[in-house]
Amino acid sequence: MDWRRAKSVLIVSFLLLNIVLGYQLWIEWRERLNTTVNWTSLPPETLQFMREKNIQVDDNAKIPTDTPAMRELTYTFKQRAEAGIEGRQPIEPSPETRIVFDEELGQVLGGIIPELDRYTFDQPGSREGVYFLFNRMEGGWPMFDIHLNLYYSEQKIRAFTQDLIEIKPSPGAKEQQVLPAAKALAKVIERNLPSGSVIKEIRLGYHGEIFDDAEVQVSAPSWRVLLENGEEVYYVNAISAEVTTEKGDAPANP
Repeated sequence: MDWRRAKSVLIVSFLLLNIVLGYQLWIEWRERLNTTVNWTSLPPETLQFMREKNIQVDDNAKIPTDTPAMRELTYTFKQRAEAGIEGRQPIEPSPETRIVFDEELGQVLGGIIPELDRYTFDQPGSREGVYFLFNRMEGGWPMFDIHLNLYYSEQKIRAFTQDLIEIKPSPGAKEQQVLPAAKALAKVIERNLPSGSVIKEIRLGYHGEIFDDAEVQVSAPSWRVLLENGEEVYYVNAISAEVTTEKGDAPANP
């Protein structure tokens, strides 16, 4: 037997096997990225980074394609939600939680909660078993820092806390086209996300640091990136591309 020839055949066979296995892993990984919602619009280097760091994407997550023109918002607080249980305002009688998901919400709670029609349900940001989160809307976009929380237990809404604001004129603010979601997400993936992260959602809205000693607050167009574990929330300024991180309210709603 020609052992040199046999050894060469074995080496080639193992190389071919590795290539086939590598290709299968690549196909499986692409399927996990759910290419039907355009995750392949991310740059190739970002996709490579995701493979190396085992960063995955929730099956329901999508990359928005809209790049509207937006400007900074200026506002003042009329009311800040108080922290802690003592700051919650009771709702009596307590309605069933199902009204959050249908048209009865305004009919049942519209006379109790001020400006309820200005807030929209934020299911990914809610905390299962504790509260339903609503964000104040402005110009069709959510303000991620202005909240209405409906606290519930035993399928009954028991209390609420609410931020109330007044939008002020912003004469110096100019509308600008926002950064595409794919670019914003690529920056977060490559520079911020830890290994093993699962991306839950990316959504456009407004975000800005709130200063307790300032009367006037500013909120900028921003992309919000949520992770499945709910431990951290990433915001990408949709104009400057600056990334900020805040602690989430884990455990997050799955």
